[in-house]
Amino acid sequence: MAITEDLSLFLTDFGVTVTSGAVTGLGILDMPGQVVAGDMIITTDYRLTVKTSNFGGLIYGAEVTVDGVNYQVREAMKIDDGEFSELMLSRVPPESAAPGQDPRQFGLADLTDVNITNAQQGDLLVNDGTNWVDTPDVDGGGA
Repeated sequence: MAITEDLSLFLTDFGVTVTSGAVTGLGILDMPGQVVAGDMIITTDYRLTVKTSNFGGLIYGAEVTVDGVNYQVREAMKIDDGEFSELMLSRVPPESAAPGQDPRQFGLADLTDVNITNAQQGDLLVNDGTNWVDTPDVDGGGA
């Protein structure tokens, strides 16, 4: 006798919205960090666990949006009995967008720990050891 399970229960508590093309579902995004290059670089992997029936057919380069952030698939692997898949992802730069999605725009307002007064094109942000301070471009060549 086959046992049937409701796989969505595994994703309900920690799942975030995942969209690829016309398909939307839940997935669990893990972002394990790793120190490489002789303890000089910290890198982050993006691993998304999804139901194979929803997203298991994605291939290298496919666009996927996870919790509003755009990624591309590097690899898709079924796990255990094949009901779930792990997608290894690469984050897409903010100025890029997966098809059908608006790119995320960043501006000075996103810098919540910086107080900029009278900002001019070419000004530089410099850390004075305690705070970030806007300073005029010293060589006149722009940023």
